[in-house]
Amino acid sequence: MKRTIPASLVALALSASGCATTPEPCTSEWVHWRTDRFVSEFVRDHQKEFGNARSSAALLSGSAGIDTSAGIPTMILAAAGMLTLASDFMEDLWPDVRDAMSECDTAPKATQLFASILREQGVDERAARAVEDLGLLLDRRG
Repeated sequence: MKRTIPASLVALALSASGCATTPEPCTSEWVHWRTDRFVSEFVRDHQKEFGNARSSAALLSGSAGIDTSAGIPTMILAAAGMLTLASDFMEDLWPDVRDAMSECDTAPKATQLFASILREQGVDERAARAVEDLGLLLDRRG
């Protein structure tokens, strides 16, 4: 009797894992499921850059607008860091996502995905919205 309970639990666990289904193709759940590995790897490889983006967004979004107390050179470096992160996104992540989503008519746009990643990484909302506002530039390139 003691052996049948653990054996049945193992059998149940194995059969349950076999029942796991993939989401319906081209739904938002499927897109997330399909791109999660690419996004996770990109975020892991760019932790420093996301940290800099969080700091830059705070620097560039003072309560009354742009906080210039850090000086213009610091602000230029902050903006350059965000551009570098966006460039890495377009070169490293977006081609993989675009290829994975090629069968769907409703695949996310590059800007939607990049802004979503920024939000998930704690970058200020205004910075994420700025990315969406500049979306035409990124989406043309993608």
